[in-house]
Amino acid sequence: MYFKSELRANYSLEHLLKLLRKNPAFSQYCTQKVIAKGEILKMGPNNRQYFYMVEQGYFSFYYENEYIGKHFIFFVQRDTMINFLLYKEHMDLSFEYKALSDVLVWEIDFAFLRSMILEEDPRNHYQLNYISTIQTLLFHTIVRQTLDAKRRVIYCLVEIAEELSLYTGEHNYVLPDIVTYDLLAEFAGTSRGYTSRIIKELRDLGLLSSSRKPWIIKDLPKLKKLLHED
Repeated sequence: MYFKSELRANYSLEHLLKLLRKNPAFSQYCTQKVIAKGEILKMGPNNRQYFYMVEQGYFSFYYENEYIGKHFIFFVQRDTMINFLLYKEHMDLSFEYKALSDVLVWEIDFAFLRSMILEEDPRNHYQLNYISTIQTLLFHTIVRQTLDAKRRVIYCLVEIAEELSLYTGEHNYVLPDIVTYDLLAEFAGTSRGYTSRIIKELRDLGLLSSSRKPWIIKDLPKLKKLLHED
């Protein structure tokens, strides 16, 4: 068992690149590339050659299977790992990452990454961080599925505030420019019209500024309290 701060102490893109550069073959197996806005990365049984880590920008992250179809899980941002599965038996899982902006990533040969992690990270901090991240995302996904439509919109705003936003003091959170009515509606599983109505209610309560970008949550604790109201 770890404290979160302990587990994440050396978890960053910079730390991973420093680890991988110990191998003289680094430049042969690790390259930077830009995923253009709107482009989609698909990870499936036949597409597991590369591991990715985000340096700049945002993806929307989807999971897909034959039972539920495609489901919006969350957003991927800087320092997030893509395609770092633990079990070989799970290589049939299908994930999709849609670039919400131009996204700068490091594309790393998975076999090279695995060999270096085995050698340089004997306590498996990187895989533990990845598992911890996925565990948190799945928890939030389950919670969203239990809420009614209004609470889903509010809960999604809370998630974005806590995970993606810039805290500026006095309970204010500046949301990233990727947040739009359409994206929030998709994330919450509601219509754009309904989402717009809830956003207006939050504006009228003085909890949200959304007339121009960036959107600003003005009082996150009060916004959270709405999740418990009848």
